Amino acid sequence: MLWTKYASSGPRIARRLHISSKKISHSKVYLITSAVLTTGLIGSYLSHGYFDDKKNKYELSPSHFVKYRISHKQDIDSSHFLLEVTPLVKQKVNMWSLMTAEHIWSVEIKQPEVMVVRSYTPLPLEFNPTSNETEILKDGDNADGKLSFYIKKYENGEVARWLHRLPKDHVIEIRGPFVDYEFPHLPDELKRSRDCLYMNNFNKGININNENPKYIYQPYDVIMFTAGTGVVTALQLLLTESPFRGNMKIFHTSKNINQLGPLYSILSKLQASNRVQLQIFESDKQTRKEILKNIEKAATRPYPYKGLLPFSNVSGNKFEPILALVCGPESYISSISGNKDGLNQGQVQGLLDAKGWDSQNVYKLS
Repeated sequence: MLWTKYASSGPRIARRLHISSKKISHSKVYLITSAVLTTGLIGSYLSHGYFDDKKNKYELSPSHFVKYRISHKQDIDSSHFLLEVTPLVKQKVNMWSLMTAEHIWSVEIKQPEVMVVRSYTPLPLEFNPTSNETEILKDGDNADGKLSFYIKKYENGEVARWLHRLPKDHVIEIRGPFVDYEFPHLPDELKRSRDCLYMNNFNKGININNENPKYIYQPYDVIMFTAGTGVVTALQLLLTESPFRGNMKIFHTSKNINQLGPLYSILSKLQASNRVQLQIFESDKQTRKEILKNIEKAATRPYPYKGLLPFSNVSGNKFEPILALVCGPESYISSISGNKDGLNQGQVQGLLDAKGWDSQNVYKLS
């Protein structure tokens, strides 16, 4: 049976099955045109052989649907909710160890009543019923394959509204992973510690992380422009195992910070540990024009990337972004970086064009 991709006007519209990659030269990052790939090729790309359907029919795969039950659902406000799902059969493969921060990836959830699928970006989070809090999975902890999602119910978002109506323990079907963006692989690079994410000192507002990593290669600094649920793309990179190697600056726009729910405290922890520079703009308090003007003032120009050359950390923690990622509603993407052209990236325009960014160092995620 053919399952149709479902597209809405929201920020996380369904994505095609493709791998978009960046390759490095000594001075620039070149964008490789996205190609539509079969699920078999994606499985081959991720290797390890665990996508063999006959041997691993219960293991998450882009070529077939696997059954999960809803293990937790939490309303944040009238439009946003957190959803945690647990596979009926424990997963052997730890996706967070496999994918790391070299990939932004998503999965597809099937809506059987209208025969469509919708793409969602998972986060390595787990609800703790003892503390009644959402917590970050520790290194090596696959939580039996649990996946968590931050979802918005749009008026025309059939799958999100359907998911919100489902009761706890209801069984749904998921397939994936699908790679939405791939960062360059840097061999033998130092692994960044995640210990700072679990310290109780965060609750006291204490900055306990004074790390200044001595990287082998130039840090891959990224500036991200997100709106609504688009913030999950940044969080996935920052929370996954072998977290993002470099500095990240996030300009996030939402109606108000309350819409982020527990994600806001996680973002605050990341900021306190110097993993991210965060600026949040609330449309309840500023007009769209004011927000864009403030983002433009704070946004930086692009910097060159030297690739696989020895790196001397002479500039310390200086932020020099070589890539801009944009994720949000179509109108937001258009204002920041210009319209997407169907499945293609389209010309870079808007705010980033005015700052000197172009198609070689901008990628639009929808």
